[in-house]
Amino acid sequence: RVSMRRPRMRASEVQFRCVGTVIAAFLFATLLTSSLRWPSPDADIFSDDYGHAPVVEDGECAGYGRSNPLPPAPSGALSLFSLGDWGVRGLRVGSDAQMAVARGMKCAARAAPVSAVFTLGDNFYGNGVESVDDAQFEFKWASVYADAALDVPWYPALGDHDQCGDVDAQVQFSERNERWRMPAAYYEETFAFDGGDAQFVFVDWVRLEGAFSRSPEDRRFGERLREDQAGKDTSEEHWEWLRQTLGKGDPTWRVVVGHRPLISVSARSARDDAAFPAEARTRDALRETMEHFGVDLWINGHDHTVQVACSETEKGATHFVTAGVGGYDLHELLPSAEWPEEMAFADASFHGFAAHRFTAEAITTHFLDERSEVRRSFVIDKRAKTCPGRGASSKANVDDNVAGGAL
Repeated sequence: RVSMRRPRMRASEVQFRCVGTVIAAFLFATLLTSSLRWPSPDADIFSDDYGHAPVVEDGECAGYGRSNPLPPAPSGALSLFSLGDWGVRGLRVGSDAQMAVARGMKCAARAAPVSAVFTLGDNFYGNGVESVDDAQFEFKWASVYADAALDVPWYPALGDHDQCGDVDAQVQFSERNERWRMPAAYYEETFAFDGGDAQFVFVDWVRLEGAFSRSPEDRRFGERLREDQAGKDTSEEHWEWLRQTLGKGDPTWRVVVGHRPLISVSARSARDDAAFPAEARTRDALRETMEHFGVDLWINGHDHTVQVACSETEKGATHFVTAGVGGYDLHELLPSAEWPEEMAFADASFHGFAAHRFTAEAITTHFLDERSEVRRSFVIDKRAKTCPGRGASSKANVDDNVAGGAL
């Protein structure tokens, strides 16, 4: 009878096969690791080979950030998101866009975590909130940005729509939800990173406007604004606080967050300057203040576009960023021939948010769309005392870039 039992292997054969298996496993692991290794965080972000964060293939985020994902932050950097003009869920316009942007934020944050999110105003369209119990807190914010990747502190700034409601209620909501960090209508926060810190000054733009108003007609929503929230006396107190706050300390970076732009190529900003003289006067005063104190970066919403501008004084360069594309309908841009020399670029073709990375050497800002794709990036170099050259919009010809929505 023929035996079907396999002959027993010698000890030397067993040892040889084990060694071979270990070597094969090591070579496979080495190959896999080298294929996933990221380039140095110092790689040029404007080149084609800067490091990409891994695409998150978890079902919900499949395909998000596939073409141009948010790159990983440098080691020890402070990473934040900003979101403007977003609280529109349930309204006739913008509701779907807000939900799409929230998903894009979630997927980007899963791949490249952030320490906090700050808002640029118009948190709750169209008339702010009525009380701390207002259902909008849950419906337009808590349930929309509920993913664990966005379970970080949120630092809100107020917009003009928020000023049509109860501002104190947004402040008081901080006691209801620990993620909502709004200690006052205007306030200061300092964030540390390896080798430095960033002072963030959150201002109440509409309150600051009160000092320049001569009648309700010279302000947007003038008849709906409350004297205790946006009148002359509280405005002058805010201005005094702002000057004192900007004049103290020596942070690595000084950043001011407010709702309306100080330099803009949105067509509606040009109309607003004519229609609302108090707004135009406030814009001029705030720009002069930012330049006087050598503020590095002003960030705003209000205009539903993304823009970057820069001005130069003896104090150095001050950059101005608009990122009001969090939900409400997009705005029209002026033809590029009408742009002021300070304007670097502008785009009004997508909804989204911005990611900001702070190190001792630079601030890097990435504008992302609702699919977590980086549309444009720029860097503020700490050593540079002048503005970079003006660049064209990264998207379609801005002369033809017209979108609906004038609010």
